[in-house]
Amino acid sequence: MKELNQHIKSGNFAPVYLLHGTEGFLLRHWQKKLVETFVPDSNPFNLENLDAKTSASDIISSAETLPFMSDFRLIFLKNTGLFEAGRKDDSETLAGYIPDIPETTIILFVEEKVDKRGRLYKRVKDAGFVLEATTPKEAELWEWAIKMCASRGKNMSLATAKHMMQSTTIDMQSLHNELEKLIAHAGNGTEITTSDVDAVCTKSLDVKIFSMMDAVGAGNAKAAVRMYQDLMTLKESPFMVLSMIARQYRFYIQCSYLVSKKTPSKEIASKLSLHPFAVENFIKGSRNLSQQTMLSALNQCLETDFAIKSGHIQDVTAVEMLIVKLCTKNT
Repeated sequence: MKELNQHIKSGNFAPVYLLHGTEGFLLRHWQKKLVETFVPDSNPFNLENLDAKTSASDIISSAETLPFMSDFRLIFLKNTGLFEAGRKDDSETLAGYIPDIPETTIILFVEEKVDKRGRLYKRVKDAGFVLEATTPKEAELWEWAIKMCASRGKNMSLATAKHMMQSTTIDMQSLHNELEKLIAHAGNGTEITTSDVDAVCTKSLDVKIFSMMDAVGAGNAKAAVRMYQDLMTLKESPFMVLSMIARQYRFYIQCSYLVSKKTPSKEIASKLSLHPFAVENFIKGSRNLSQQTMLSALNQCLETDFAIKSGHIQDVTAVEMLIVKLCTKNT
């Protein structure tokens, strides 16, 4: 991303750009920034949004058109499928054309999925610039949140940023929305605190389940049932809650095993495809539970699922009874 910023600052642009990846917020951010940079006045004569299924020959024809009273003409394409299997002929034609893009034309691709082994991807990477948008690491998210607050005249400490990340969904669009809420909540004040986070931010479902499971682990049936009933009030599915409880115990078992093998937390996160925050919570939750207790709890989840699906008990009641049993078991 630093290199892409350098392109924008220097005005030394590549003939073709490809933005792809799973972090939609970053894709939208860089798409907007590049379009505004390449075509600052949004001149319709110099910005051409082509249909996703536009043929390679039509893309090339558009690319050969000279800009109107400007240095550049931008051809913008989104989710074309040209970087995946299925449009081989068009993909091959464009791959052959990439080195011949006129100096006055810039082509911008924004794709959800790409095959990095494909010829078109390799040609774009060689002749232009490729950015893979993935969710940043924890430290980068903390820094991003703090900087966003600072840009709006608000102070957020590192501890508050960490607390926020542990309380909300870890995707940048959700975090951005929560930061906007915090900044608005601060009003004329300059400090954003953990109390503000607790008062304003919407807790993710994972965080709510973790809180409920903390109560289960402590044997606090009253608190656990209250949290479960709150989820039901929010119209969450009891089947979803049941699957999340079973998921918790599966990860408890896996994390407990990997910790016993002295596996580092980062490696556990990679092996289980989990966010590091979640790994810390799973390790913490498994510490006071025996392997037998965790396996028994997982088995009770399966029995509850069968009882509901076989019509022996109503779903909301069944999951509530399960939570009470788990609290008793853990005690």
